[in-house]
Amino acid sequence: MASALQGETRTDEAEILEALLPEVTRFLSACVDGYAIDRDGRIPETVRAGLGRLGLFGMTIPEAYGGAGLSLGSACRIVAELARVDRSVAIMVGLHAGLGTRGLVELGSPALRARWLPRLASGDCIASFAATEAGAGSALTAIGTTGRVAGGTLHLDGEKSYVTNGGFAGLFTALVRTPGLGGERAHSLVCVPAGARGLTIGPEEKKLGIRGSSTVTVSFDDVEVPLDHVLGTPGDGMRQASALLAWGRTLMSAGCVGAARGALDATLGYVRERRQFGGLIGDFAATRAHVAWMAARLVAMDSLVRSVGDAEHAGESIEVESAVAKVFCSEGAFEVCDRAVQLHGALGFLEETGVPRILRDTRITRIFEGANDVLLLRIGAAALGESPAILTGATTGHGGPWVRGAERLEAFACSLRHEVDAVRQSFGVRAVRHQLTLQRVARAVICARAASACLLRSPGDPDADLAAHAAQLLVGEGNAWLSGLSRADDDEAAARVVTDRLYAR
Repeated sequence: MASALQGETRTDEAEILEALLPEVTRFLSACVDGYAIDRDGRIPETVRAGLGRLGLFGMTIPEAYGGAGLSLGSACRIVAELARVDRSVAIMVGLHAGLGTRGLVELGSPALRARWLPRLASGDCIASFAATEAGAGSALTAIGTTGRVAGGTLHLDGEKSYVTNGGFAGLFTALVRTPGLGGERAHSLVCVPAGARGLTIGPEEKKLGIRGSSTVTVSFDDVEVPLDHVLGTPGDGMRQASALLAWGRTLMSAGCVGAARGALDATLGYVRERRQFGGLIGDFAATRAHVAWMAARLVAMDSLVRSVGDAEHAGESIEVESAVAKVFCSEGAFEVCDRAVQLHGALGFLEETGVPRILRDTRITRIFEGANDVLLLRIGAAALGESPAILTGATTGHGGPWVRGAERLEAFACSLRHEVDAVRQSFGVRAVRHQLTLQRVARAVICARAASACLLRSPGDPDADLAAHAAQLLVGEGNAWLSGLSRADDDEAAARVVTDRLYAR
């Protein structure tokens, strides 16, 4: 594969990115028309081919199979740049590089990797991941698609919904129940070629946003695959899927960073030229407050994604941290994009400006790869469990604003640990029944982790002062969530009274 990601001698990843990102930017500027992709509901084959020539489909696949073997953190930088221009393109590449191929890279047999990874690295074959079902969204344990062993092969029956890249994928990684492999409640990850007999691809879904991204239903009617297509240990699929989703959520979070950056860039260009009431609207205090918040939230999102990439590179588990990044970045990106629409005024409601498309494309990120409401419960439960690291506020302060920021963050982290102890003592294992309490604990944790990531940026970073400001804002937000903990049960009871009346109508 001739690619900007390859050379006779491997260099440091930072040097690779320094050389590659400008090429990606030039390609996006010359070849990717986000308006046309949204209008037509598809990504042109010329764009896919160009991405393949750049080597982006192989960026996380090992060099031995024609890829570049880049780390999660480096892949996030590339996905963010793609999303800055078009989210559908970023999702296609990010899904392929994460959920689509990661299982095969880490768990596939040598023969299976040798057969598929070179084609996946070149972009000749696009990967997809099929887990969600009509009755199993965020609750993957409710999966009904089943694989039964018969005649030395695995036979798949069932249906997967909302399968990204599914309309043109050449290989699916499917999460299925396999009672014959590991017990009645066992699940396994299985590689399924798109051309397998009995596999049917449904029509493209009509969506609010990411219209160029392929989203289909995939049906399995006695689809037969060899047993060596089961990835890793048979029956261990649920744990394996959780690890893959951590990669997927991190790459999706990086896409949120890119989308927010595109929205901020568009806003800066507009408010510095638009005149109202005798002056530039960018000079108005209210406008400046919006733009400052957008910039601070963006740098916090970027810092948090970088910290997850660093943790993965260090060999640490990122399952909880990726969920933290996913919630924070998906919600932050939507708010940044919404403010971009607001600051554009009436023009922000016109499709030709591109701003409405960024907003629409961002909305889905709070739903897929784990709905935020569900992930908040998991983050809250992790904070109440034996996961003290998630409550830390420790940073490597560098002096000046970092020292002050670290002191404020540590004080907030101490309050957070105190409140978590109080919740743990009050409810014990029954805390899972107090959903609003868990979610508010989770939101405070998210603020702490994002603030900590901001303060870990080097003082030589051009955004370091902005990051210190963002950390200060996040500590304030986190304290507000802590102050609301005492009202959580009352708020939950009030909501129950109101909804009981509504449901009875």
